Amino acid sequence: MNVLDSLKRFHVGKYEIGMFALVLGALVLRIILLALHWPGTNSDETNMGLLANHVAFNGDRPLFFYGQPYMGPIEGYVSALIFRVSGRSSIFALRFGTLPFFVLFITCMYALISLLHSKKFALFTTLLFALGSNVVLSLQIKAVGEYPETEFFAAAICLIVLWLALTASTNDKSKRANFWRIGMYMLLGIIFGLAIWVDMLILPFVCMAVVFLFCFCRRELFSFLSVLLVIGFVVGLIPLIIYNLQVPFSQNSILVLLHLHSAGTKTRLLQHLVGSLGISLPEIMSFTPQCPQSSFPFFGIADVPCVVLQFSWGFGYLLLWLVAMLTAVITLWKFWQRRNGTSLFTPDWTFEQRQQVIRECGRIMVLICAIGTLYLDASSQVSGITPGPTTRYLLCMLISIPTVLWPLWRSFPSLLRAGSPGSIVHCLVNGTLLLLVLFMFAYGTVYTFIYSVPQAQDTYRHQQNIVYHLKSFDVKYVYSDYWNCNNITFMSDETVICSALNEALGPGYDRYLAYPAAVRHSSHPAYVFPEHVAQVAALDKKIAQHGFDVPYQRSVFEGYVYYIPQIK
Repeated sequence: MNVLDSLKRFHVGKYEIGMFALVLGALVLRIILLALHWPGTNSDETNMGLLANHVAFNGDRPLFFYGQPYMGPIEGYVSALIFRVSGRSSIFALRFGTLPFFVLFITCMYALISLLHSKKFALFTTLLFALGSNVVLSLQIKAVGEYPETEFFAAAICLIVLWLALTASTNDKSKRANFWRIGMYMLLGIIFGLAIWVDMLILPFVCMAVVFLFCFCRRELFSFLSVLLVIGFVVGLIPLIIYNLQVPFSQNSILVLLHLHSAGTKTRLLQHLVGSLGISLPEIMSFTPQCPQSSFPFFGIADVPCVVLQFSWGFGYLLLWLVAMLTAVITLWKFWQRRNGTSLFTPDWTFEQRQQVIRECGRIMVLICAIGTLYLDASSQVSGITPGPTTRYLLCMLISIPTVLWPLWRSFPSLLRAGSPGSIVHCLVNGTLLLLVLFMFAYGTVYTFIYSVPQAQDTYRHQQNIVYHLKSFDVKYVYSDYWNCNNITFMSDETVICSALNEALGPGYDRYLAYPAAVRHSSHPAYVFPEHVAQVAALDKKIAQHGFDVPYQRSVFEGYVYYIPQIK
């Protein structure tokens, strides 16, 4: 069986069995974390829960995440199905909807690395992806919108275009495209469209995939297959198209996203670099434990050990990225020099040479996508202000980890055969680096269970107690801050409706506009805020000045101040 035939046939061997075992273990690990109420939830996530609730039980069909007309709520629709099956909504059921995307992601990555590198290395990287720091694990299972599915879409795009290139016919009189190729072009187009609808952070992968297809599947792009690709793209993009046809031009998704990308206080280039390379990049690469943002220059008082450690991890990735890129480019250049013929666009390579060239270009594609993702994050204003929270924008960079580590792995056989002292030292260095990466991913997982889970359980208990306390007073409508409002509404199954207030007790940030309208039109809503926030002082002053037409009972419970109307 030649390489082409083996690509077209899926064979379950020892590596695939190992992969299935690792995926199952990773899935069980994440389900355990969900059952332990980790990570702690917030109003961004429960906003998605409310959306899923409305889809499941109210017949709503939102085109975007509430309050963010540039993020497609695929997670919400998947979770809505789980809500319908289970008969009720919960944080566990909401997050369970992210798990299929993780399973698809890690499976696609195994297939991608098997094609790009080797099955043995693919199994090693599957072990890496089964683990991770609290930041990475949280992004993969928390239903805040876009991240689990975008991670999967990025891996699927790379896998499909690589498969299409490796299995493309090089014969000018090639036979008609078979069912699988037709289906793959249509599927790729749909994924392009859906991924852009979900989040335009996927654009580096979409653009590089198109370039890759043009390089190696040019004949098919000038055939009816390109029509199928475009049709699939339009089908996947339909929600985005419908929305933008319904709103004024100034409110279209692209303009809103561009505005958000450039909005915020202008910061210096050096501050952006510190935020992206010293904070965001090490965190997404599973550096554990993460130093607080205030430990870095421009964001607080510099803690030298923290700065050195995290920058070392970030620059270590960039150094390995550079080595991987140079290795791929040099190898590609050697193949180019050995090509038969003189044509620039159709070099006369043997089948084996063409396969290797495609793989080297595939590695370059993945590396460019990763650095493009890093650039999009580093160039946004918010990354220079709050680089910790913006780490989530770099999740797709995980796809580059195997390619970045490949030069360390691939050198083992030749170094061991050489047997010289220098080769042995080189081999030990490479092995140590690989083990260090594996250790950091594993340590991040252990750290999550030991330190992060107990904190999340306390947070979950406090959030539940807020709802129970409000219900004990028969409260139906309440004002709070943004970070508590959606939690209250979702965890109470919308029996308590909450609206956000700002520090001056004016209208706050409400994503779902029906809630502030309902609370505003209610008679004598309650108030609940964390102690020591500005709203508490403002309410105390208003009550002292008899600013309400009914008296309010003030009480403190578990760090929150409650104002309950006393209606006779």
